[in-house]
Amino acid sequence: MIGNDLDDVAVAGARQADAASRDIEVVYLDSDATAREQIREGLADHHADITVTSVATTDAALEAAVSTDVSCLVLDPTGLGDIPAALVSNDRYPVVLYTDATATNSAAAVVDDAATVVSKQGDGQPLLLAEKIISVVSASADRTESAFRDALSEIESRAEANEIAVLLADDGTVHWSSESVSVFVDSLDDTRQVERFYDAMQTALPDTSSGRRQLQRLQSTSTEPVAIRVSGSDRDQYLLRRGHELPAAAGGLTLVLLRDITDTARRDARTALLDLMVERAQDGLYTLDERGVIDFCNESFASNLGYEPTELCGEHATTVLAPGELSTGQATVETLLEAPERESATADLTFRRKDGTERKVSINHTLIHDENGNYSGLLGVARDITERCDREREYQEMTERLNFALEGAELGVWDWNPKTNAVTFDERWTGMLGYTTDELEPHYETWADLVHPDDLDRAEQALEELKAGETDLYQCEFRMQTKDGDWRWIRDIGKVFQWNDDGEAIRAVGIHQDITDERKRQNAIERQRDELATLNGVNMVIQDLIHALGGAATRRETAKTVCERVVESDLCELAWIAERAGANDSLVPKTVAGDDGACVDDLIGGDGTNRALCETALVTGAVQTIQDCGDPTEFKRCGAAAREQGFKSAAAIPLVQGNTVHGVLCVYADQPAAFSGRIAESFAVLGEMVGYTLAAVHNRQLLSDDTALELTFESERPDIPLVSAANAYGCRLEVIESVETKPTHLLYLSVHGGPPDAVAAHLCSHTEVLGSRVVRSDEASAVVELQVTETVQSLLLDVGARCRTIVADDGTLSITVEAPQDADSRAIQDAVSDRMPGIALTAKQECEQPSDIPDAETDPRNHLTERQEEVLRTAFLTGYYGWPRDTNAEQLAERLGIASPTLHQHLRRAQRNLIDAVFEIDS
Repeated sequence: MIGNDLDDVAVAGARQADAASRDIEVVYLDSDATAREQIREGLADHHADITVTSVATTDAALEAAVSTDVSCLVLDPTGLGDIPAALVSNDRYPVVLYTDATATNSAAAVVDDAATVVSKQGDGQPLLLAEKIISVVSASADRTESAFRDALSEIESRAEANEIAVLLADDGTVHWSSESVSVFVDSLDDTRQVERFYDAMQTALPDTSSGRRQLQRLQSTSTEPVAIRVSGSDRDQYLLRRGHELPAAAGGLTLVLLRDITDTARRDARTALLDLMVERAQDGLYTLDERGVIDFCNESFASNLGYEPTELCGEHATTVLAPGELSTGQATVETLLEAPERESATADLTFRRKDGTERKVSINHTLIHDENGNYSGLLGVARDITERCDREREYQEMTERLNFALEGAELGVWDWNPKTNAVTFDERWTGMLGYTTDELEPHYETWADLVHPDDLDRAEQALEELKAGETDLYQCEFRMQTKDGDWRWIRDIGKVFQWNDDGEAIRAVGIHQDITDERKRQNAIERQRDELATLNGVNMVIQDLIHALGGAATRRETAKTVCERVVESDLCELAWIAERAGANDSLVPKTVAGDDGACVDDLIGGDGTNRALCETALVTGAVQTIQDCGDPTEFKRCGAAAREQGFKSAAAIPLVQGNTVHGVLCVYADQPAAFSGRIAESFAVLGEMVGYTLAAVHNRQLLSDDTALELTFESERPDIPLVSAANAYGCRLEVIESVETKPTHLLYLSVHGGPPDAVAAHLCSHTEVLGSRVVRSDEASAVVELQVTETVQSLLLDVGARCRTIVADDGTLSITVEAPQDADSRAIQDAVSDRMPGIALTAKQECEQPSDIPDAETDPRNHLTERQEEVLRTAFLTGYYGWPRDTNAEQLAERLGIASPTLHQHLRRAQRNLIDAVFEIDS
């Protein structure tokens, strides 16, 4: 009611006790999770009536401010970015700035709106912060007035209610009020009358910079609307002051209308915060009317499609939907209409952006109904899932590629729980062993039972290291048994992908790969590498022996050098040369190297397998080998004696010169497959070189020794060509020379007492004689030339012997052979028998060497090449140097298979070399 007396003014300050006695809802905003937890616990421990909602982002703080009756906002702006003005500049709650002293830059934008600032440094801060919160809540410090002012500007046009009128003098003295100001303003003591309005407002407003600014506005703008916030015991009160200057007749008073807008201000502030949240939402929000026209969309929805919100509002949904997608959206609406109990439904639609590109969007539809319950549109929450769809597609493609890769590479997959030992094997894993998934129990023991016993310990040790975390990646290769009983080499690779809270591995995934063929290739490569290394060693031995054997004077010295050099080269651990003893081709080790354990006698004497190996090489003239090539049973063929010595490879190398085998070089190695492939071929070369050396040593001995071994061979077989011709014409035939012309030989016979033409024709009728002609003839004798494939002379040279005479007379063929004292008589007899089957050794004696043999060092023939000596000897024997000539140059060239100019070149060079040697002239 209106009265002329002023109500008593009762000025009351903020009462902390009253504030502390009621519940205080605090929103604590801080990006530091540790600080949030500490402050929440500290404030709750200090005062049981303080309830803290801790959040990490401004969006979460905005949501909390709208949904709860906030008493105070405490925040540390560090790391939060821009702080929305609507969050800190509204009159619903005071703001406490709680931050480090050094964080002034990040706090600068908030400090003006803060009721107080509390340092985050030092001990006991939760206690101090609690006291400050109680203080500012009691004082109702206003952080900022901008958002509040915006909210009140909308209220001015509303109907007046909850309003009192006050007449004020210029100095603020209350002359009249429609109701007691102290009763209307909650924070004033209603037992006192208010005499001076601005003094009462000063008492009601908090003693802060914000409170002082509000008081200043009340005093300086007496006629303008001013909204203020005053502290109340239960909640803050929002008042709107509007002033009207009265006419002078009214005594210069001002009519002040004071209206309580608390409910409106709170509602508008909450609405402003909600609008801000809608605009700042990362998900797109939009509404469609019942026609499908967009009547609202937020910034996120529009910008994601390349539009401004104003461009989309009023447009039909087909503007942003890809062709064909409208029907999908309508089907979702129909689903919701048919099931009223469902609140919402989600559908994935393709949207078309303003630039024509497309985006995949997940839409959550909620139907909107009018007051009569009729469908009037829908609310859509849109989330761009383009990247998610791309990732899912990429994942699907990657999965398909992985499956193709696993299938193409024939990789099996296992999934193992090391704690329970449960294992899952896929079809490729079981299939590579010949099983189906149903045939194998999904357990660790299944795998262990299939692994080769010799490989299991190694594989399990690798798995234990994986389980213990000692290695990040498990890799192992082992053999596994197939369903058919075969063994396959498997490469196993795995990794732990999951651990429990106790640090125990609970999931490991890996792959199985059949590498049997790869292992075979690797073994082949390793054998080839070892073979090349051995081959290189053999070649080096051959080179070394070429130099070492050049000075060997005897057969024994040659054999010793060969055995020692072979063992020293590390090609083998044991080597010996065995030669024939007696007429039964039995072998006896003559020279041994590397036999520290005296095992040769056991190897060749007591072990038939090794003896057979050597004898086979002797008979066939080919290298024989026995070696371990991966099969443990293979080397058993080499005999028990060899295995006891640790040998895994053996080779018997015939020492060959032409068709003659002088002996066998036997070598043993402790490496498997040590003498395979090209190594055997190189050993064959080595055997030929040693055989040639042995023959050369015999020939040198034959020329240098004073005595020699003379062997006489005779045969009366009439089918021998020389015997047949001698018998047919009653003549005597004697071989006077032979020349090797390659690939044939020329044999020159002297014919005594018979017609040379008839003898030549008769000899040519035999198949082993390729051609014949009379070279020269006189009354007493003649010389016949025969072209044959092989001669006894060349065969004897291969075994270190030489033929002294070959005579066919009176039905008998007699051959006299000279050889060194230590020559192999059996080899000589074989050489003669090979050319003259059925011939027999009739005499064997020691004889003096002829005195007319040229000294090896002064023999002028040493100055001739083999080809020059061959051409020169043939020319002499065919009568080229006789007069008149029995053979002209063209005939001689044809006989030698060369051109006439080449013949003359050879003859000139041979003659010059002989003349130089005779007259000791340096060429």
